[in-house]
Amino acid sequence: MRARAHTLQAELAARAGHERQAQTALGLAWYDVEADHSGDPAPMSFSAAHLKGFEGLCELYIGDAAEAHDRFAQAAEALRAPREQVQRAIVTTDQALARIRLREPRAAADLLHGCVAAASTTGGRVPALRLRRARRELRPWRREDWVADLDDHLMDVLGA
Repeated sequence: MRARAHTLQAELAARAGHERQAQTALGLAWYDVEADHSGDPAPMSFSAAHLKGFEGLCELYIGDAAEAHDRFAQAAEALRAPREQVQRAIVTTDQALARIRLREPRAAADLLHGCVAAASTTGGRVPALRLRRARRELRPWRREDWVADLDDHLMDVLGA
């Protein structure tokens, strides 16, 4: 629980542009994740893979998009359990945002197709919100066929 709270604190600080506070909160989150979890009633509810996703999010806002992309990819690869599908969709959508910032919008759209499927399967609210944000970031390329394909997929699956 503490690790999750620290990562949320890091995210808020990163979104506000406060790098030092974000890094401090991430450090505290790692301390909590690596601590002894004996007696924890839900030891796997927040893992190092979850934390990697938050590190990527902080990098996206206050660091390097390439580093953010790599952290998102690592987190998505590790989040494989059925109960982690929503978090995997969130991380992959954030990874697509990193691709857009790296000037790879077509690769971002390819990633987002998987996120559309995951959002429809899980019914997760946060992945759907992140998808909407990522699609807005693709507006400069709205006349491209691959964006139209993504829009069609969004409409077919989510009715968005």
